[in-house]
Amino acid sequence: MNIDDVLDSRSPEINELFSAIRIGCNKVFNYKKLRKPTLLGETFLTNKEVCILLGLGLRTLQDYRERGHLAYYKIEGKILYKLSDVLQMLENNYFDVWKRKQL
Repeated sequence: MNIDDVLDSRSPEINELFSAIRIGCNKVFNYKKLRKPTLLGETFLTNKEVCILLGLGLRTLQDYRERGHLAYYKIEGKILYKLSDVLQMLENNYFDVWKRKQL
């Protein structure tokens, strides 16, 4: 490229620049869409998110709440779960079959 050359929308350099900008914008938008906001370092999940995460139906999740298997917050009908509580419930109900077979 020469200093006398004019860059326009058909220039390969400009197309490459715009392509890089588009890729960067897509990465930022995808990160923003996937990122969950935290409050005091804790991530909160909705019923739907917990169901997807655990592969459960809403009724089963309700049953977990009613039986005291999973802690939750209820604010004016909206139910939220701490991600750490969901992970703790999983850990508390983990049965290591390999360890049992060795005994």
